[in-house]
Amino acid sequence: MKIKQKISISIFEVILLLVLISGGIFTLGTPRIFAQNIDPILNTVPRTVLVELFVQEACTTCPTAEFCLEDLAWEYGTSQFILVQEHLWGDNYDTTETNTRYNWYVGDSKKGTPDVFIDGLTKRLQGLACECVEGNYECYKDVIDKELLQPSLLELSASQTIIESTYTIEGTVKNISDIPLKDLAVCGMVGKEGDGPGLYNYIQDIFPFQNVPILLSGDTFNFKFISEISLAPESGINEEEILHLVVFVQNLETKEILQALYVE
Repeated sequence: MKIKQKISISIFEVILLLVLISGGIFTLGTPRIFAQNIDPILNTVPRTVLVELFVQEACTTCPTAEFCLEDLAWEYGTSQFILVQEHLWGDNYDTTETNTRYNWYVGDSKKGTPDVFIDGLTKRLQGLACECVEGNYECYKDVIDKELLQPSLLELSASQTIIESTYTIEGTVKNISDIPLKDLAVCGMVGKEGDGPGLYNYIQDIFPFQNVPILLSGDTFNFKFISEISLAPESGINEEEILHLVVFVQNLETKEILQALYVE
């Protein structure tokens, strides 16, 4: 009886172990990520890609990059894709901030325009992929589509107010992942709208980085920016000047942008 009882218990244990393995409670080899460990917000916050196009007024190939990316900006909309154009090297539209930012990205590596940074240094596309417009359009679109598929680790929110003809932007950064996030900073830009080439959301003000402390899962960081650009129209016409406001969170070590937001 004792031998039969032991055999019965062993068979029961084997069957139980097989049930547990098939149910995913135990795994062999690579551990499985359990659904309950994934924050449901992570799947509901869409990724917004920030594309920075560095141009120079005398650049003969920049108009092709401008045309393709501006077309894509209209196609995707600002909830998915934000395009900013940053002028360089004394072309009357550049600023100290745009030149400094380009040098921060490039360092001692090759410089030249057009130079495209997709979500910071996540992807850099310098020059043109080919001479035809269609080829460059597809090249940019392919990279943007791949970046849109990446999960968002952050929830970024912001609103604007007008105080004495000056924009004030306030918002929050929330870690919606299940890992701590460090080396982050929140930044923002103010762009103007022009009629000529290279003047689609061309940046005229870049806010200083605001360093974000280590964000544990669920932690929130509050930020506030005040633009130095006046709302008064340069032309003197009594019409409200069109300004574009963008905020984003960037890793200061890798220079990758994790999330961006067009502030309505």
